Amino acid sequence: MKGLLLAVLAAVGVGAQADGTNDLAEHSRLDPPALARTEPTLAILKSRLDAEARGSGTRVGLAAIDLTTGTMVSVNGDQQFPMASTVKVAIAAAFLDGVQHGRLSLDERYGLSAHERRFARGLGDMRLFGGRRSGAELLDLMLTRSDNSAADTLLAAIGGTRALGNWLTAAGISGQRVDRSIAELLRDHEVRKRMRVGRGRHRHWITVSVPRAAPAGDKRDSSTPEAMAALLVKLRGGELLDRQRTDYLFEVMARCRTGPGRIRGLLPAGTPVAHKTGTMNGVTDDVGIVGLPNGHALAVAIFETGRGGPRAHDRKIAQLSRMLYDHFGAASGGTTSAPM
Repeated sequence: MKGLLLAVLAAVGVGAQADGTNDLAEHSRLDPPALARTEPTLAILKSRLDAEARGSGTRVGLAAIDLTTGTMVSVNGDQQFPMASTVKVAIAAAFLDGVQHGRLSLDERYGLSAHERRFARGLGDMRLFGGRRSGAELLDLMLTRSDNSAADTLLAAIGGTRALGNWLTAAGISGQRVDRSIAELLRDHEVRKRMRVGRGRHRHWITVSVPRAAPAGDKRDSSTPEAMAALLVKLRGGELLDRQRTDYLFEVMARCRTGPGRIRGLLPAGTPVAHKTGTMNGVTDDVGIVGLPNGHALAVAIFETGRGGPRAHDRKIAQLSRMLYDHFGAASGGTTSAPM
């Protein structure tokens, strides 16, 4: 476990100070015996998380990193899982990076091209805008309501999937890939079928979109839980955006309206959570930053695939999140939850 912690510190590098030192790396050097004493406790937590993850028969992957200590726990954390709408965290961060460097603007109005609107028309969960909207409005719609048209508009503004992939590479995130727009992703996960509805003389034919699962082994638009957790840690630690843009990103994520029964589901009322959900056919995800009662903050990424239905999936994520909250929140620290 000590080796795992040091690897996370080296890969994530959170806590870099103005003088170039790293407070988390410093923590890892201060008291090796103390780190060794945490290994049995983390091993017990990992065993319990693993048992809980296997309990439903679904495939679950998770990674959680304490931003104060750098301690990480992972279950199937190096395996690829569909990101679904959790990719919108990276889209938002890359867009805000463009704002920070003057290439993009929260005030400027953006829209989908005519070709993109034609391509997306008729796909489920696409709300095609008649006009153009500001970057701030699009960011809000994408992160708080998981609006797919807003996501594709911002994705186009930053230069598309290749530009987003380049941004992730420059950010030092490996294990996360973006291959398709949201419209393309939805198209590949839907089948258009004709069916008859109504009764008697009112009976008629309609065309509907029926969800379908991704082909086995499809690694497109996927992330490992560890890669997603690392991205969250780098963002919250201020490595990828300046303070103004970092605070803005997590303030919007804290207002997320989707998935109230996932990471938030079993946490004490008032627990600060800034998160982003992802949902597709047989895919249920939630990723974000959780404020802990000891003053620490915890980056959490939980991905779940398989049968069981959305309520069962939500419950599983909620149970795993509460286990993480109870363990990491009991570590020594302050007495109030960490601010977002």
